[in-house]
Amino acid sequence: MDKSRETADGTPETSVAEAWQQVGASFERFCLTAGLSALGRMMEQDAIALYGPRYGHKDGKAGHRWGRTQGRIGFHGGTVSLDRPRVWARDGKELALPAWEAAQSEHL
Repeated sequence: MDKSRETADGTPETSVAEAWQQVGASFERFCLTAGLSALGRMMEQDAIALYGPRYGHKDGKAGHRWGRTQGRIGFHGGTVSLDRPRVWARDGKELALPAWEAAQSEHL
């Protein structure tokens, strides 16, 4: 049996249109979650490469790890929140992570 999912004027049925919107929302949520996860890993790698591992005190490094904080970046006209590592210079100023700087400079 070959039933069409379109109305007489060629537009999809309401249920199909609603399902398609849900697929789009789920895909966008998936992309956002995957992107935030990747950004989190990139920031962690930056922190380790530049300032050493958590709880590690390395002489000669420009700064040291100091916990985590919530950061916000723009996404689709709004903002999303994510955890990011904090790094402090020896003189007490917070240092930036390259991945975090790049994410903030993009207008997602």
